[in-house]
Amino acid sequence: LAIVGRPNAGKSSLVNRILGENRLVVDDRPGTTVDSIDTLVEHEGQELVLIDTAGMRRKRSVHGGIEGLGVLQAIRAMERSHCVVLMIDAHTGPGEQDAKIAGLAHERGRAIVIGLNKMDLLDEDERKRAIERTREILRFISWAPLVTLSVKTGRAVQKLFGAAVAAVEEHRKRIPTAELNRFFEEVLESHPPPTHGGRAVRLYYVTQAQIRPPTFVAITNFPDNVHWSYRRYVENQIRQRFGFEGSSIRVHYRPKSRRE
Repeated sequence: LAIVGRPNAGKSSLVNRILGENRLVVDDRPGTTVDSIDTLVEHEGQELVLIDTAGMRRKRSVHGGIEGLGVLQAIRAMERSHCVVLMIDAHTGPGEQDAKIAGLAHERGRAIVIGLNKMDLLDEDERKRAIERTREILRFISWAPLVTLSVKTGRAVQKLFGAAVAAVEEHRKRIPTAELNRFFEEVLESHPPPTHGGRAVRLYYVTQAQIRPPTFVAITNFPDNVHWSYRRYVENQIRQRFGFEGSSIRVHYRPKSRRE
């Protein structure tokens, strides 16, 4: 699990809470974790490697190179992780940089869980607004579970890790081809793809090519003519039927090969 986020979002404090000891350098100033640190922990019988990174800060705010190095370390952490836990300070609220971090994780096809930290500092109305704002800014990963927590008090920390473990399971889930195509036939019957330039776009069948992330290949007569809105519809239908909560998924379209 790669623990990422802007400076002072509570990344290292989260790891410390799990460890029950002050192993990392943590204080109230942003960017005090100067290196990524791997920590092996056990959660409900499963061993997890937590990758704690320096906070990701805008490049123009970098002084002395430490935070710049932290950005690279965070990206490397994403690339060698199965799940990215994005920590956000609920008191200051999510911002453009949080969306950028989420986008980097999504581009790499990772499972993602959002941890909205420091909820103990907010009243009920402020909590509601923080959740709504986070969902709005990160709407492109609406499938990622959002866990409200307080690392300081320990509230919902275990819930966050439970969500991350569940997301990892979804990230490596495989759907049998027969089941996938029964579902696909239902989708085509209820909502066939729109025509393109007067020509019918046909989808013949779909297979799951790989996991981590779950990647599907749909065979069609005109791959380039499958409208973006229909691509989004298919992805939404896959999620509605099979779940994949917390996991990126990919759907590719390609023509029949000669052998097919």
